[in-house]
Amino acid sequence: MNKYTVRGPGRECIEINASSLDEALAQAKSRYPGKHVEADAAEVIYVCSPGENPDACQTRLQ
Repeated sequence: MNKYTVRGPGRECIEINASSLDEALAQAKSRYPGKHVEADAAEVIYVCSPGENPDACQTRLQ
């Protein structure tokens, strides 16, 4: 199992244990329904509000 950092929504920051990035993304999406969930190249997962610019969201949460 690998640990993946999940940033957002807001100032929340948690870790998810998963066997792959895809599994971690699925867990984050089920934990935060209705939110936009994506990962960057470093495999950090960001949870943003729907309609929020993904780049602006990632910059804000870093």
